[in-house]
Amino acid sequence: MDRTRRESRGLPAPLDEALTSRMPAGPLPPGPRANAWDRVGAVADEPHRGVSELVDALWHPGEYHRDADGSATRIRRRPVPSAGACYPVQTHLIDPTGVRWTVDQEGVFHRRVLASDRADGWPSPASDDGTARLVFTVLPGRSFGRYRHRAWPLWIADAAYAVAAVRFLLGERAGPVQVGPSKRLREMLGVPRAADADAWVRRGLAPEIPLAAVGIPHVPTPHAAAVQALGTRRSPAIAEFADRIGGSPTTEVERVARASGQGWVRGATEVRSWSVPSSAPSTIVGATLWSAHLAAARLCYEAALTGDRRTRPVSGLSSTGDRWILHAVAVLDSRGGAR
Repeated sequence: MDRTRRESRGLPAPLDEALTSRMPAGPLPPGPRANAWDRVGAVADEPHRGVSELVDALWHPGEYHRDADGSATRIRRRPVPSAGACYPVQTHLIDPTGVRWTVDQEGVFHRRVLASDRADGWPSPASDDGTARLVFTVLPGRSFGRYRHRAWPLWIADAAYAVAAVRFLLGERAGPVQVGPSKRLREMLGVPRAADADAWVRRGLAPEIPLAAVGIPHVPTPHAAAVQALGTRRSPAIAEFADRIGGSPTTEVERVARASGQGWVRGATEVRSWSVPSSAPSTIVGATLWSAHLAAARLCYEAALTGDRRTRPVSGLSSTGDRWILHAVAVLDSRGGAR
């Protein structure tokens, strides 16, 4: 299938492979965690303080992730979760004047220099309508290096959890959401297709895939209670679920445990899942991937706000029978209501 027809279906053809039971091969070199946009002319600068606070609430790093034996890794936990702690999501800002910014892993904003963007055949950003937006892209290397053909749903999952977090923090003040991948999102940022790797590499950058944009106020003011809840939200360790395994799990818990191949799910108090027919075309799968992950993220963040439950997303499931579970959330009741 040629490139044009693939995009017209809504998602690339590799998504068709994600539901198969074929296991990913061995890991590949992961690539960078973030692009060094300052090397291509972007200038460190600060946007409106409210924007900085909003982005900080999404990504401010906390304690380190830990291996199964309890030893600390070199990867810090962040309020917005990521499959396998790959954290491929990159944050870009379009301010009301049309200026484009990128945010590095330390939370520093870099204002892009548009004259530089037009070099090397890069497209100029599309004219804007005066709306401020956060645009989320993914740097595919780390997720693909770990999950191979199952990476596409996980990129969408991570981007959807970021979009849902913005909506959670801003409530009704959050603007419209646009999801992709799409030509429109690329035009917003003025970047070439990720598949045109040479155009990126010539400039010393790794390709990014723009996946979602969400409107924000010119001066965003996140809800304090939501900031607190998101900042303290962390997925329970697998060992916490494993410690509660006993008796007969519910039908849905057992179904997700089997489909995911992850026995710890059987320790969940309950499981929520979202699925599509295995024969569904990629347009339907793509739309449901977004709606499922946005709903799942909202469940996770609202549970953190109430404090009566804790949640752990379950991704990377293969098709079983005539249904494909796109995503699931395993829930642990918080004994005594503690988070």
